[in-house]
Amino acid sequence: MRTFVTGAAGFVGRHLVRALTVEGPADVHGADHAPIDDIPEPEELKSALRSYRALDVTDTEAVAAAIRDLRPDRIIHLAAQASGALSLEQPALTYRVNAIGALNVLEAVRSVDGQAVVLLVGSADVYGSGSPGTKITEEAPLAPRNPYALSKAAQDMLGELYAASFGLRVIRTRTFSHTGPGQSPRFAVAGFAHQLARIMEGHELPEIRVGNVDVVREYGDARDVVRAYMALLENGEPGEAYNVCTGQGYRLGDLLDRLIRISGVRASVAIDPTRMRSRDADHLVGDPEKVARRTGWSPAIPMDRTLLDLYRDARERVRREAGS
Repeated sequence: MRTFVTGAAGFVGRHLVRALTVEGPADVHGADHAPIDDIPEPEELKSALRSYRALDVTDTEAVAAAIRDLRPDRIIHLAAQASGALSLEQPALTYRVNAIGALNVLEAVRSVDGQAVVLLVGSADVYGSGSPGTKITEEAPLAPRNPYALSKAAQDMLGELYAASFGLRVIRTRTFSHTGPGQSPRFAVAGFAHQLARIMEGHELPEIRVGNVDVVREYGDARDVVRAYMALLENGEPGEAYNVCTGQGYRLGDLLDRLIRISGVRASVAIDPTRMRSRDADHLVGDPEKVARRTGWSPAIPMDRTLLDLYRDARERVRREAGS
């Protein structure tokens, strides 16, 4: 069973490659935007992957050549511009990578033989903002509120179109917020952990800069998320969309409080206007019933372990950056 992972060098991509190969050698191939020797910490990918290629998913011919050469049985399309904040600065780039990139993958599969199972990894941001006290199901309308969410909504609709019109075996996820070791500090919870680690190591004053900490979001563990992806590859229904979520919402400020307790750091919290995002979702919690019913998957890692592992990883990264 040959598996091709786009975005293999990213946060979730590395967790996924690890999970796919943990039981021994596997026929897993990867791609990301940069040559493997130009990405940070490439050793694990080098040992885990049968092959790796630098791939710009907006390059139609390059994507077609990669899929034509590999003839994979399964494709997990993770490659994305994943930052909502960056999408507000570069909406056109975000759309090209996320929507046109997905279109190129689908067209490449269609042009070969259309038999590969394609897992299109999407985002719950396509739903916009839910209502307090409710859990969003897959039947909810798509109502994107920023360029990132719009690009992911386009990806989702393309996946549905190619499944219905061309018979491609496309499974779509609408993945809710997740975190864990290895996540970039551009993202909120990982950013808190990074700031706390820098304060602990004496690199910053004891003040944590935050944006809107009153939003309520899910924050699943990336290691649980990749288990869901693998379960959907095996048992997902082509043409369908699945929320990958825990069903448990957290106020962002409460997660910051937990991280502060875990770290043992004494620090004040200050609002940073540059970290505030317009048209952000105020409440985004999903209903996991459909994915659980179809695959048997459920999240297994408790939040406190996720936060502890995230903070420990941030400490290690800060120490490496400082050369200690």
